[in-house]
Amino acid sequence: MRATIAAVLTLCAILSACAGDPPDPAALAEPTPAAPAAPRSDGSLAVTGVAPVSSDGSLTVVIFEPLGDDPVTFPDDPVEMDQYGMEFQPPVLLATVGQPVHFTNSEDVLHNIRVYHIDTKETAFNISTPIGGTYEHRFETAGTYVVACDMHAQMGASVVVTTTPYATVADRDGAFSVDAVPPGPYTVHVQAGSARTRHAITIADGATTLTLGGD
Repeated sequence: MRATIAAVLTLCAILSACAGDPPDPAALAEPTPAAPAAPRSDGSLAVTGVAPVSSDGSLTVVIFEPLGDDPVTFPDDPVEMDQYGMEFQPPVLLATVGQPVHFTNSEDVLHNIRVYHIDTKETAFNISTPIGGTYEHRFETAGTYVVACDMHAQMGASVVVTTTPYATVADRDGAFSVDAVPPGPYTVHVQAGSARTRHAITIADGATTLTLGGD
């Protein structure tokens, strides 16, 4: 098997003023191809790279939105956000539309959970979470949701709900990795705090390395 080739893509970055701004079709029409590399036996790809970090200290989220018509398999196993140590854990949780999300209270303190959409301010739910209790919710609208505990103002987190399973939360230094991404054209959305950017790319067969600029 030939060695995997890492290729740095030339990216077409589009800085949007807010998350709701529609992408420019002309700017996203012709993604930049990645250099070919050896595919895995199952045809999936490993995509790694570096994304901008936020100015407010929050974690960066990288979302690969496929542009082709190939069918996409969505996860149906639940993901979980816990309340423990007077914190929400993890601080950023990824979920797809319709996927079960479990909100758990694993400590001996009564909490509540208030969740609302960051852009529309619409409340998804506001419930008490008794000691040892778990609440399941399925988000039907994509976007970023703020998670708060009204009983403990220092507690805060977010849930990022996507229409694609190809997404990840970057490390503090912006490094990220997404496994099992099919080759093809994508719009890559980068959320670094309040800064939102879009990048039009094409991923070729094999592992790929991306450098996602901030603007």
